[in-house]
Amino acid sequence: MLTTLVVALTLSQPKVAPLDATAFRDKLQVLTDGQGHYIALDPEAPYGETTFTGDGKVFAKIPVIGGGRSGSEQWSVAMWDPRVRYGNNSPASIEMKDSGKFYSVTCAKKTTPLTALPADAAKKLLATATFVPPTWTRMPEKLLRDDSGTYYLVDRFRSPEASDRRDFRVFAGPKGSMKQLPLKDVVDDEQGMILATRNGNLRLVTNTDGKFEGKWIQGKVTTPLLEVSLDSVNNGKMVYMDLGPYSGQRLGTPCDDFM
Repeated sequence: MLTTLVVALTLSQPKVAPLDATAFRDKLQVLTDGQGHYIALDPEAPYGETTFTGDGKVFAKIPVIGGGRSGSEQWSVAMWDPRVRYGNNSPASIEMKDSGKFYSVTCAKKTTPLTALPADAAKKLLATATFVPPTWTRMPEKLLRDDSGTYYLVDRFRSPEASDRRDFRVFAGPKGSMKQLPLKDVVDDEQGMILATRNGNLRLVTNTDGKFEGKWIQGKVTTPLLEVSLDSVNNGKMVYMDLGPYSGQRLGTPCDDFM
């Protein structure tokens, strides 16, 4: 039985507080396409914690998921961006080759060449720039659908703390036309979730036999729901580009500008 009741008022997103760039600002190299788009990174640790993208005034931290290098000849940075990682596509990436003669950013099948700003120009640009944490603050929690093609997406605030589960939202509808359902309250504990909306209740629980059960309950009508895996790269692309709730939104990666 679900017991923990959390009042699910829609919480305002916290303002993105600037990062203290004192320790890394002078280490950064700046890459650009010459069209007002920039990537700033530490060439000694390009897939570390100080890789950013921005317009030259504000740089947002890029969600880096991996990378590698071969001495000083080449390196690559793999980035989180579910709009790119589908089918046989590799993750979005930034690359350096030929000991700095070639730089590029790749988003799906599109590769854009970049050039490195001269050190003095980069220093001048970065001197007045503001650095902020990753700007995408939502996290899909569950995706389900019924037999008629109506999808149900539950998302919440994205936090580095696993226990920080708040600001839930529910969207429902056919692909491309999902609408947010106003929440009244939320049950969220080890057994699962019940999200009560003004339109009905979304019940997501794990039964005693270990099987997941999803239901949409509207009045006296109960509709069984099939869970759609969020671990699939194709489904990730569908969530961010096709379903509707996130379509057209910037995720704070270079692919916002280079797709």
